[in-house]
Amino acid sequence: IANGWTNPATNTLIVDNVEAGARGVVTGVKQSGVQVGTFLGGLLAPTLAALWGWRIAVLSFLVIPLLGLAGMWRRQSESRERAPSEHANVQIPKAVRWIAIYGFVSGVATAAILGFLPLFAEEDQLWSSQAAGSLVAASGLIGVPARILWPRYSEKSLGHGRTLRIVAALSTVTAVLLALAAADILGSWVLMPAALLLGAGAIAWNAVGMLAVMDLSPSGMVGKGTGVVLLGFLLGIATGPPLMGLSIDFSGSYQAGWVGAALLLIIAALIAGKIPTGSTVSDS
Repeated sequence: IANGWTNPATNTLIVDNVEAGARGVVTGVKQSGVQVGTFLGGLLAPTLAALWGWRIAVLSFLVIPLLGLAGMWRRQSESRERAPSEHANVQIPKAVRWIAIYGFVSGVATAAILGFLPLFAEEDQLWSSQAAGSLVAASGLIGVPARILWPRYSEKSLGHGRTLRIVAALSTVTAVLLALAAADILGSWVLMPAALLLGAGAIAWNAVGMLAVMDLSPSGMVGKGTGVVLLGFLLGIATGPPLMGLSIDFSGSYQAGWVGAALLLIIAALIAGKIPTGSTVSDS
């Protein structure tokens, strides 16, 4: 529910309050909050679980969103009152639909990698739980500047489609490195650079994707377009880990899952070629 509601609302607020051409950094800062949480979770969860058990460790992370809720209590949006949109029955632009497809394909691979990377490190590569957790923390930490910088470069020079292709390519390298480690071709040292590439790559796609939705949707359809993209992305997030788990159980190895993730990220990079590099709302 939180994921479904927040981005349509925050993207609409950005469109209302920030001019086109100056939204990249604002969007990146907004989206980087997720990565700050990923960093703190990967860093603190193993230690708290060792001290208090995993249930208390997980419940302790409720403190931060409760503080956020208290901070927003009784605050009213300063954005304009909205009349029923003249775009209510207009089709979502084709470019936005391609972003949703990209989000689904990339989301399947990214969720599989991020969800199983620490388990792979501990179970297959014999890392300690704290060291395995540091991989998640590292991907989250590098994801903060990545989510701020990629939208800026996307807006100012690279364009949305090209940027999404680059971040998918970076995480393709992540999946290939993990497959090589699973096959004992490379040592477990590759897990840290793999985690960093994931944070710099596909984990940062969301910031670029949200900026692209704002640029490629008519102003009255930003919330609706964001919802469609999130639907694709969250379906991917929900699909990736179960598929990865099944592949491990059936094959007895992580290798097939990592290879599958690499193939999906290559497909995502190809899909990015369908996404315009600049702003356009004419293609419906």
